[in-house]
Formats: sequence, C-alpha cells, structure tokens
Amino acid sequence: MKRQRGVPATQPQRQSSPRKWKISGNDHISKLPDDILYTIILLLSMRDAVRTSVLSRRWKNMYAYISNLEFDWHNITPTPVNYNCGTVPKGYVRHFLGIIDRFLARHLGTKVVSFKVSCCFGSMYAHRITDWIIFAVRKGVESLDLAFTCDKPAERHDWRTVDYYPFPTQLFLHGEESKLRHLSLRSVTLWSDFSDRFRTLSTLVLCDVNLAGPVEPRMFSSCLNLERLTLQWCFGLERLCLDDSLHRLKVLTVSLCDGLKGIELSATNLTIFHYKGDDTELSFERVPNLEEVCVVMKGINVITTFARLEKELPHVKTMTVTRDYLRRGY
Repeated sequence: MKRQRGVPATQPQRQSSPRKWKISGNDHISKLPDDILYTIILLLSMRDAVRTSVLSRRWKNMYAYISNLEFDWHNITPTPVNYNCGTVPKGYVRHFLGIIDRFLARHLGTKVVSFKVSCCFGSMYAHRITDWIIFAVRKGVESLDLAFTCDKPAERHDWRTVDYYPFPTQLFLHGEESKLRHLSLRSVTLWSDFSDRFRTLSTLVLCDVNLAGPVEPRMFSSCLNLERLTLQWCFGLERLCLDDSLHRLKVLTVSLCDGLKGIELSATNLTIFHYKGDDTELSFERVPNLEEVCVVMKGINVITTFARLEKELPHVKTMTVTRDYLRRGY
C-alpha cells in the first residue's frame, strides 16, 4: 500500500517563466593567451588533452605540448583482452606501436615530466621501445614507468616464456646530469653495473626483474639520493647490502625475491622496512631511526624470530613477525 501526497485543488500552481539565454558564437577560451592554454592542457589527462583537438583550429595541436605521457595496452587496444606473453595478436601490437610512434613524432613540447608504457610484449620489439626511451631521455624525463607483461607473477607457471626487455641503462646520463627522479621497471633484464646513472633517483621500483651480470650486494650504493627502494619478484641477487652511502633512504620493501639469502642494513635514516619471502638472514647494523618492521617468512619460529629482532631493535615502535607458507611461480 502506497501513500501519495496530494496537492490541494485550491493551491495555486507555480509556473516558472522560461529563462532567456543569450547564445553567443564567440569562443572566449580560444582567445586566451598561449601560456594559459598550455596550463589548461597540462592539467588534463592525456586522453582528455587529445580530445581538445576537435574544439577548434586553435586547439588542434595544443595536446602535443602535454608533458605527462601514458600509453596503456588495455586502454589503447581495440578490445579489452588479456593475453599471455608470446600470444599477443600482431594486429593489436601494430595498432599499439603505431599510436605511440605517431604521438611521439607529433609531440611539440620541450619537456616530458613523466613517461609511462604498459604493454604485453618486450624484447620482440626492443628497438621500438628503446626509441621511446631515447625520446623520453632527450626530453628530460623525470618519472619513467615501464611494464612489459600483462600477467601476474604469482600465477605464472613457466618463467621461461617471459619476454624480458633488455633495459638500456647506457642511454641515461652520468651523475647529476640526469633528470630522472622516479624509475619503475617490470619484466625487464637490468644489468647491475649501472654505475652512477641512477644517482639522481629518489624512488626505484623493480618488479619481476632479472638482475644480470656480476650482481654485487652493494649494487645500489651509487643511488645516493634514493629515498624509497622496492624489490619484488626479482631474481639474481643473493645478498643485499645497503650501507651509509644511502643516507637518504627511508623506506625499503623486499618481497618474494627468489635466491636472496641475506639482507644487511646500515642505513641511518631508514624508517620503514618490510620483508616477505623465504627464511633469510637479516642483519641490522646502524638503523637508529628505524620505526616500523614487518617480516613475513616461510618456515620460521615466530616467537624466536620476534624475540631476536626485538632485542636487536629495541627502539622500533611497530614490529610484526609472521610465519607464512608462500606460493610462488618459480
């Protein structure tokens, strides 16, 4: 049963008079100075910036000045499909490659702040990808985010099918000449001898990365400005040693790195340390500012491990130790 609120018959009905809108054919926004139009473009997402090209002749090439470039496989390919590595349809690949090549060829800006590419293929088209990186470096890129697989490492059955892209560290400038501040790599081969080419980095994220060459425990010591370091699903590194050279490092996350046998920390400004993986030797030498520790290990005695860490790190405010049986795709 529904109750309806009726309107008394004697109540006068309100009639709103139609508003008169003044329609003008003048495009006042397009008459703004170029500097203001550039500012508007920079505030838009890449997709919205491209859409402005149909507004008027003045806006036709304005999108070519945007400084944050993002090319995502799932947003660009004709249909939202997920393919395993090595089974990507060539037609979709050509479509994806063509869009990026054309966009970069038309780019008119003098600066690229961030450059992000996410796709399902790697070394098969290495020369094209390397050309994109060269473009970004020449434009003084500050944030570089590259991912070359669409699967999940935890669900991967055969790691031999992964098409790792050989990351060209030689393209980056030495020392303080580089503009790069943030680097995120997924499904690449990274040669550990990158000298001081990552010296300007404040954030480094390596996920599903094959660390190649003579991998030294102190391979990150040249990253003098590093504040956050994340290693996930990486392999090739047996020991990780972070010494006093990383005086700015505050956050360290190490997760599911196969073959890692020991971590030695002597980072005076480190405040957060998270580890997940096999039973690994953890050594804390000089970490006076460490406040949060979270350890998830396979096959450990939680009480014994917690007691040892609590004794070594009495100043830590938050400490979590968990025993877990980890399922991995190695």
